[in-house]
Amino acid sequence: MNKSSIKLVTLLGLLLLSTQSISELPIRLYKQYLIGMPKAYLQKSHPLEDCSAKYEKGTLCMQKHSLAGEEAEIVFRFLNDRLVSIVLIMPLTNVSKIKKIFYALKTQFDLVLIEEDSNKLDIIQISANTFNKREFTKIIADFENEAYQKHNIKYTFISKKDFIIQSRKSRNFADIFKNAPMQMRAATYSVGRKNGQVIGTISFIVPGITQSYLDQNPIVEDF
Repeated sequence: MNKSSIKLVTLLGLLLLSTQSISELPIRLYKQYLIGMPKAYLQKSHPLEDCSAKYEKGTLCMQKHSLAGEEAEIVFRFLNDRLVSIVLIMPLTNVSKIKKIFYALKTQFDLVLIEEDSNKLDIIQISANTFNKREFTKIIADFENEAYQKHNIKYTFISKKDFIIQSRKSRNFADIFKNAPMQMRAATYSVGRKNGQVIGTISFIVPGITQSYLDQNPIVEDF
């Protein structure tokens, strides 16, 4: 084998190791919580309660969590005892608090869709077809104001890092999730009425996560 062949084999080997390292990096779901964290570790680390009867089977929850200064209940969702989603549930007494949480999410995520019942505002599609920034802002504001009056709105976001890549090759919201990287982080923020109270619900998810990924990338915590 000549020198150039040896260099090529070495380079390919380093590239393979680099790719494996990247694929095995833990995915941060929300704050210190990682995709695949064992349920037993979370139960040991926090005063969690079983809230299967309140929400869905297998969920754990904890009171007095805080996001942007607003108190919330945090709910942990699992797939075969591995963390796959986190939900924050909080009362929102006025529109200013609704917007406060929205801007807190905007520090890490970019908006891709707004919904009000069956009405949808596709941010990716509008952005591609609207060249005037003022007009673009007005379209969103008008949609939001109508939804706020009904206290019924849902936002969908993806992480800023993923947005840079996915938005360049997407014509609409649906395209964002086509051929998206498995590690792409997303969040939804819904506002609605429940028992006469306005409630905000934020879900942090990684849509591409599968049982196979969890099996191949276990999170080992020091008990």
